[in-house]
Amino acid sequence: MSLDSIISIGFYLSSLGFLIATVITLMARSKVGASGLGSVLSYLFIGTGTFFVITIFQGLGGDFFGISDESMDIWWHIMFYLAMFSYYFGFKALTKLGSDEADLMGSKAKSWGIFSIIVLVVVFLIPGMADSVVEMYSTSILAGLGLHHFLAFALAGTVGSYLMSAKKNLGQIGQAIANPMIIAVLALSIQHFWELLFESWKIVVVTSEVGEGIEKIFLITAATCVTVAALRLKSLAKAS
Repeated sequence: MSLDSIISIGFYLSSLGFLIATVITLMARSKVGASGLGSVLSYLFIGTGTFFVITIFQGLGGDFFGISDESMDIWWHIMFYLAMFSYYFGFKALTKLGSDEADLMGSKAKSWGIFSIIVLVVVFLIPGMADSVVEMYSTSILAGLGLHHFLAFALAGTVGSYLMSAKKNLGQIGQAIANPMIIAVLALSIQHFWELLFESWKIVVVTSEVGEGIEKIFLITAATCVTVAALRLKSLAKAS
């Protein structure tokens, strides 16, 4: 089996993992109604669903949108930031379960959901029209230094660190998903650090195929861990 075939399999496995996790999280969300846990599940559904949408965007490719590979890279990173903020808000909502604030977070989750849909629709509609603007960045020194990779690495690392520090204050639900979600988010952070090393900074010299293959390992790890967390949430939502 060729390396390209292995990379393709890795892409489809990670896509399938995020799809399964998205569906499971949605099923769990439908069981709990308007509640603090419902808000947590809403944020996690948005974040995980966004990762699946990223795989659709990447699968369509630059030819579909009429943009360069460099522009594709910028647009999917924007969606990555959206997913990470969704996870952060979800983890923050986890720490408030059982408090007076928990049931007040539903409207915030709904507003974030509407905002997220708007962002995703815009990303799919305007790349061709905005390509000249995006290329101003993609051809800049900042892009050459990997600013978009660094922001993704730092954001995911910060979100993972937040969950690790908050873990001791989480209840049963939070404790059940903390470890797999920590691994998932940190795997995504390391993925972007790896992109810095081999794409932007050229510190690690490998072929693009090898570089992408290693990226897929981190993505499959993240998708698997998110699926595990989603299954645990579904089980807890059923019991609640």
